[in-house]
Amino acid sequence: MPKLERNSEQQDGPQRKPLPYEVNARYKRKGGKKPKRTNTYSTEKLPTSVNACKKQARDINRLLKKNTNLPSTKKVEFERRVKALEILRGQLKGERSTKANASRYHGVKFFERKKVLRKLLQAEKQQQKEETSEIGQAVQELLVNLNYTTYYPDEIKYISLYPADPSKTPPNVLEKQSKIKQAIQVAMDNDSLPKDPRLVEAQDRKAIRKNN
Repeated sequence: MPKLERNSEQQDGPQRKPLPYEVNARYKRKGGKKPKRTNTYSTEKLPTSVNACKKQARDINRLLKKNTNLPSTKKVEFERRVKALEILRGQLKGERSTKANASRYHGVKFFERKKVLRKLLQAEKQQQKEETSEIGQAVQELLVNLNYTTYYPDEIKYISLYPADPSKTPPNVLEKQSKIKQAIQVAMDNDSLPKDPRLVEAQDRKAIRKNN
């Protein structure tokens, strides 16, 4: 009866990966250099951070300058990769700025929203006593301000409605604020933003903010 041969795994036990120092020692014993890692920038997944995009783009540009004899197809791949990284870097930078603004101005917008609400209630009470065009206009402006503090775009640095010293606000900043308010008014007219933000539930505000 023939003997059954034991495979190498049965004889020597399960295979394991060599430890880093064992790998280095093996290359030293053979007197050779550790093989260089094949560059795979053109096939790697895109980075997920601004700094990683910047680093990878810089590495690829150095590679292109150093290796002038690269095949044309490979060179085009690397150049496209750099362009994609630049676009992605801008997007990630914008997202980071948006998150930073949302966190930084959350408290300011909250307190200004409360202030606008108080003024709006006072104006509405006055409107019930005597309805004039001036009071109606004041109510409408306060509704715009309420939308301003609720749906102000996070990608833009927040411009306060009630700065500590209004005289110190530069004219170009006031002009920018005026344009934002005009855009809000247009959005209210075409129902992209609510005509009265107080009637909108909290869960619906997120959807409105996402669509505007």
